[in-house]
Amino acid sequence: MFHIFKQLFRKISPNSQEYGISLPRNRFENLDFERVLKCESRRFFNEGGLYDESAKIMELEFSEGFGEFEFLIYFKTGEEKQFEQLIASLNDFDNAIQSSLEREFQNSIPQNKKKLNNSRERREKFFYFHPWILSCEEAPPSLRYVADNVNDEFTVYFSKNQGRWQAYWDLDCQKLIQE
Repeated sequence: MFHIFKQLFRKISPNSQEYGISLPRNRFENLDFERVLKCESRRFFNEGGLYDESAKIMELEFSEGFGEFEFLIYFKTGEEKQFEQLIASLNDFDNAIQSSLEREFQNSIPQNKKKLNNSRERREKFFYFHPWILSCEEAPPSLRYVADNVNDEFTVYFSKNQGRWQAYWDLDCQKLIQE
């Protein structure tokens, strides 16, 4: 009896509302890394962050026609081939990250946030992150996401496991992002 009452209460409770959100998918679907390597603007810079044509680190900037966001890749000169598989998998990793953010968003808005007028639209802005910088010159390689509307960011880390790149939530590469 108590179980039935509990289910009924959940259905009518304002705290149990599901706030659906659909974050963008397939943002790297048309990424042709070889074409990008040949055509996009690139700059070399040294360990101090200064531009230097003889430096060993390359910054590859994607054109604005690529997507609705600016995207940069950093890697050591001559190591492009090593990261081709990672870059080819960016679309799958990004989709998995977006799914994870959507699941987090599905949690109901806490009562104290409702009192502060934290609406679905405002929370949607909070969960809308886009990829910004892929740093392949660091160990482990990382992908930084930013949210322009709320001045927030998070980083995803990559590690090769049995010849295949995998994405992790933590620097120690222990918390695997489910694909």
